[in-house]
Amino acid sequence: MTDIDFGHLRALVIDDDRLARGFVVQILEEIGVVDVEVASDGESAFRELRSFVPDFILSDLVMEPMDGISFARRLRTHPDSPNPYAPIILLTAHADRTTVLEARDAGVNAFVTKPVSINELRRKITLALKDPRQFIKSEDYVGPDRRHRDLPLAGRRDRRK
Repeated sequence: MTDIDFGHLRALVIDDDRLARGFVVQILEEIGVVDVEVASDGESAFRELRSFVPDFILSDLVMEPMDGISFARRLRTHPDSPNPYAPIILLTAHADRTTVLEARDAGVNAFVTKPVSINELRRKITLALKDPRQFIKSEDYVGPDRRHRDLPLAGRRDRRK
């Protein structure tokens, strides 16, 4: 994967904790991202996206009144969504399998578990931007292709044809 010029990227950071939000902004500045907007929850982030077009979104999972998964689902599916294709990286301390699957099914591109490290955040941003998966729109899912591997369908009972 090639390097990204982080100095030309725009980011939206969503977190209801002011200190955590500030910490993530500091990490972004450390890796070179200087155009960063912030929001305190999913609802205010949705409004922010009407005037700010980020290259990627970093969202906390647990927020009120709209959490990170609800925000992702709304951004991907709402008819008035200002940016349904923006890569979403979810920051969470709750990386259990159920949460990961629910967020994936809401259209989240990647996860970073807390505590956030500079290297891991840089890696996930690079992955989301340099190796984007095809965007899928179906009756029950809108978001990046959830398959990480391209396996043949023939002879596999666990794959739909």
